[in-house]
Amino acid sequence: MDYQINKPNQVWVADITYIGSRSNPTYLSLIADAYSKKIVVHHVADKLNTQSSLLALKNALKNKKVNLGLLIHHSDRALQYCSNESKITGEEQY
Repeated sequence: MDYQINKPNQVWVADITYIGSRSNPTYLSLIADAYSKKIVVHHVADKLNTQSSLLALKNALKNKKVNLGLLIHHSDRALQYCSNESKITGEEQY
């Protein structure tokens, strides 16, 4: 597939990492714009779960007012991103 990213808010890339110690981690969810390489949104939580990742995505959608029909949200397909809770259809209001 030859896909050209030629403007902001076409492709967002998401990931989660932990900060702090392994014995008492805090989790940082990030969404970055693939075109501008800028962080669109971040969310810090004390638990690694779907709700934290979904909250980051919902906040990004609310703040950026993007066309969901044209946006690609890419992640590593970890459990937090593959759950039924994290499916966004475009019918939601933010």
